Amino acid sequence: MQTSTKQQLSTQNPYFLIADEPQQAIQPHHLAQAQLGLEEQGWALFRGFHHDLDCFSQLVSSFCQTLTFDPAREFSSHMSQKVDAGTLAVGLHTENGNTPFPPDLVAFYSQKSALTGSQTTVCDGIALYNALPIALQQRFESSITVSRTLPEHLWKTYVANEHPKLTSQESVTFNHLNEVINMVPGQSGKLNDNGDLDYQLTIKPLLKKKGKTAFANALLGPSFNYQPPTYRFADGCKIDQELLDELASYAEAHTFELQWQDGDMILIDNNRIMHGRRAIEGDPKQRQLVIAMGRNA
Repeated sequence: MQTSTKQQLSTQNPYFLIADEPQQAIQPHHLAQAQLGLEEQGWALFRGFHHDLDCFSQLVSSFCQTLTFDPAREFSSHMSQKVDAGTLAVGLHTENGNTPFPPDLVAFYSQKSALTGSQTTVCDGIALYNALPIALQQRFESSITVSRTLPEHLWKTYVANEHPKLTSQESVTFNHLNEVINMVPGQSGKLNDNGDLDYQLTIKPLLKKKGKTAFANALLGPSFNYQPPTYRFADGCKIDQELLDELASYAEAHTFELQWQDGDMILIDNNRIMHGRRAIEGDPKQRQLVIAMGRNA
């Protein structure tokens, strides 16, 4: 069994970008350095730079061609949403990893940081995969089916976000739902008597990144705004809590913590890095974190 190492993201890391002067504007060479960070280690962090929601939006736009949104989150701007997942610890996950359209990049901006606790955690899926026993590596080579029920307002918002011809959930129809389901193989869904969607999606828990394999998925993640999903291997066997706990123990040894400071902005490769959060201590309103995410194409 692995134990927590409480490893902190090091300011000595070349992709932990620290401003040379107070409130320095982010320059093109900073963006280039961050791009290298995303390519080489899967994340890059900005600290001490001039910051507000507009700066954060501009930063994300520098790395994403299209933006994506979570239908269960409140917007903080036209490009970003508020992070609210209760006060308990949040397990490691890729953002929207249980959806057919997960983002390539996830970014967080700490408008106001907690004095203690609530550290964001990051885990390199490549390092984690290499640390897993061969039997576990082989077990997760097969596809996994995710099953859950989505309330009507959530699936309609999601369809409005992802359908190329829609902008509002008020105009979403059953035909639009079927069109979105048909956009990506491995999806199926049926409306129940309440208008909610009984939904299934086939995903790959292992992602390939430049010839390397990453254990990068949402198996260990939260379901704060959604019904907890059921996971099954391709042979129909359910992934039980004992197996998830075993995976979490291996992941903890490769997990780093970010102790936020006001104005910090981090970029995360969602195809390689899983993220989570330690439990929030004190008044959760003292912590103001926003998220933005998008795709490269």
